[in-house]
Amino acid sequence: MTKNQGKEFEEQLKQSAIDQCIYIYRIKDVPPLMLKPNTKVSKNDFDSFIYKKPNLFPVELKSTKNKSVQFNEKIIKKHQITALDNASKYDGIIAGFIFNFREHNNETYFVHIQDFIKLKYHAENQIKEHIYKSKLNRSSISLDNCREIGVQLHNRKKQVKYTYYVNKLLDELIERYGDK
Repeated sequence: MTKNQGKEFEEQLKQSAIDQCIYIYRIKDVPPLMLKPNTKVSKNDFDSFIYKKPNLFPVELKSTKNKSVQFNEKIIKKHQITALDNASKYDGIIAGFIFNFREHNNETYFVHIQDFIKLKYHAENQIKEHIYKSKLNRSSISLDNCREIGVQLHNRKKQVKYTYYVNKLLDELIERYGDK
């Protein structure tokens, strides 16, 4: 049985963080088949917590073979956006999405939740007067949008798997978003 490519990305990112002595905690999903009928389980607010002194990074990871990630509720859930937004309001917390475009040179970007919300608002409401250089699509965030508003998570391919430079990303995020 082949592994879901999104799960592969999550595992490679986690291993990269561990190899760089960065604390990362993956919040486990509860498989629906493991539950008794009619059992209710709260939804995870996001995928992982990453910690590098003095900041905590709640992140939702998204991997796609496409050149954009849909705003569709099946892919980016409203409760995830709300939870990341709420988390970002606390001192020392830098929250956002990490978007991985695996079929496009494996480009990967962290997009701060506030930047994501602003872009999504402008795109969905088709606001013509916006600050973005890249084209806005009403229903998705594109690789070009991520290049413009995100911070790149550099990586290199070993033989089969990727190594992500998590430490470098966190340093850049702390410099950009820390103490706000």
